[in-house]
Amino acid sequence: MNEYKNVRVAVTDANYKHTLGIVRKLGSIGVQPYILASKKISLAGLSKYSESQLILTESYDEDELLQLLFKHKIELLILVGTNSFKKIVPWKKTLALSGVEIITVESSVQEIAFSKRSTYELAKSIGVPIPKTIYPRNFSDVDMAKSEIVYPCVIKGLYEVGGNIVDYATDAKDLLQKYELICEKYHLTEDSGLPMLQEYIPGDGCAFFAIYNNGVCGPTFQHKRVREYPVTGGASSCAESYKSERLEHYGRALLDSLKWHGVAMVEFKLDQNDNPVLMEINPKFWGSTDLALEAGVDFPRAILDIYLGKKIQYSNTYKYPFRYHWPFDGDIQHVIDNPKNVHQFLKDLFNINVRSNIRISDPLPTLYLGASFLLGLFLKLKRKIYV
Repeated sequence: MNEYKNVRVAVTDANYKHTLGIVRKLGSIGVQPYILASKKISLAGLSKYSESQLILTESYDEDELLQLLFKHKIELLILVGTNSFKKIVPWKKTLALSGVEIITVESSVQEIAFSKRSTYELAKSIGVPIPKTIYPRNFSDVDMAKSEIVYPCVIKGLYEVGGNIVDYATDAKDLLQKYELICEKYHLTEDSGLPMLQEYIPGDGCAFFAIYNNGVCGPTFQHKRVREYPVTGGASSCAESYKSERLEHYGRALLDSLKWHGVAMVEFKLDQNDNPVLMEINPKFWGSTDLALEAGVDFPRAILDIYLGKKIQYSNTYKYPFRYHWPFDGDIQHVIDNPKNVHQFLKDLFNINVRSNIRISDPLPTLYLGASFLLGLFLKLKRKIYV
């Protein structure tokens, strides 16, 4: 008997590429999840593995969400996007009283993960390497620091906001200009928290992924970025499985110390000696989730096991080396902006051992991805013409 089939699951963030991956993986074990969306047509909602879409208004509140989940008898809610996570986790106890479970950390742990300063303080206390970082209290501190720091340096937001607040300065003049522009663009002030100045780590991005059940570590996975978009620092557009004992040690040390619950991504960059240096903790599903799923680490099934009170069934082995890319979700855009990588992109595109989220067996999301890409490309060209 398939115990999973009878669990009524809903997944947030219908237009995220990793929502689609989660929905497809759930469908492979007989679970057809409902998709929370703000529009009638969405990427994950078009998948043959989705049950149907549940439409929420853009500014939904706790009551609206509760009523919708109650109406459709949802038992388990899987959070995907940062904004959904930040909005819904504080309602976790109320949802539980209404019969809806979320397998994730409490708000107090969430706050540590979303605050890079708190994350770095924790890491430093347990011996996990972090970049050299300055936390300006005001613009005078930035002016004083400009002649002390090593260039290039990174200007980075203090908090996770659902997108990267990051730029790179090549000299003192560039630093002051870009720092001011970032503060204006994102309305960052001394009261809200000014961006930090951070040592630039030149190596590849890599990450440790895991799911925990009330402090006990279950399946884990690691990846290394191959290509990303934007090319100056963004989400993975191509990544491959990776293995490093040191990376696992640091990732587990952080999550163990927080008595983690649910999924997590601990992101690092490799320094010139291939030593991992911490970037951040992501307390939810990550953009490259598809890679882990295709490599053989079934995080959605593990969430169902935790919900059902079962022991998580897994072995910590996965396909390695194994590469995955997202042609319409950043990889084509990467090579447009960075043509020197077009040969490697084409090599991956036509390599049967390199997987992607383009699936003929689930055609409607693929058509949606292609149409969205073409529309984005058209709008980008239009802007260039009229500038």
